[in-house]
Amino acid sequence: MGNFDHDNSQSDHEWDDSWETVWNEFDWERYLASEDNEIKKYQNLYNKLLMSHNRLDEVALYMGWDGAASHETPEAIETAIDSIPDQPYTLHKHPLFIASKALHCWLIDKWTQHVALCSDQIGSLEAVRLQQALSQSDYYGLLAVTALDVGDYSLGIAYFKRGMSSVNLILSLLDQFDRQQIEALTRYSKHARIRLFDIREIWLRVMADCRTAVANKRSEEE
Repeated sequence: MGNFDHDNSQSDHEWDDSWETVWNEFDWERYLASEDNEIKKYQNLYNKLLMSHNRLDEVALYMGWDGAASHETPEAIETAIDSIPDQPYTLHKHPLFIASKALHCWLIDKWTQHVALCSDQIGSLEAVRLQQALSQSDYYGLLAVTALDVGDYSLGIAYFKRGMSSVNLILSLLDQFDRQQIEALTRYSKHARIRLFDIREIWLRVMADCRTAVANKRSEEE
């Protein structure tokens, strides 16, 4: 699946075999903080490469998801993971999770900031409706990663399609805000659209590979 290949996630059996150390609550807090840094790293790289037409692939390259990192065999990845036994695998490490979460975090955080600048010019129901659509898109993106992680590509496609509906709703709401010509919302809308189209591009790439995987599986069964 390109830069967002499910094989990068070390799913399925690694949960059981690759990590046997028992961590306490502090260990997990420290681990989760380091994974949050990966999302921030993606955001920083994305912002720096925003004007590049190939920004998704370039960011993936700097994140280490391209080249050798994204084309190693599952056996090679498993060997690498086994060599670092104190590092567990969780969904936080999945490239699709990091990319989708990083873009959604920007959309949600910046919406809160920009709408606060014009709270007297926009209805609260309108603001909440867009906020809910953003949260729903983020939610379906996470569910899709979960489905891919357990190898259910058809379910992943179903979640992506629901996420796409949320993205389309957000774009429609942004069009409505643009017609109101509110400066703070216009600034937000301009940059939000870039990220929304990139989220959709990422999902479309993965959906295409999921469909290929499903088709190949059916061929093998026949």
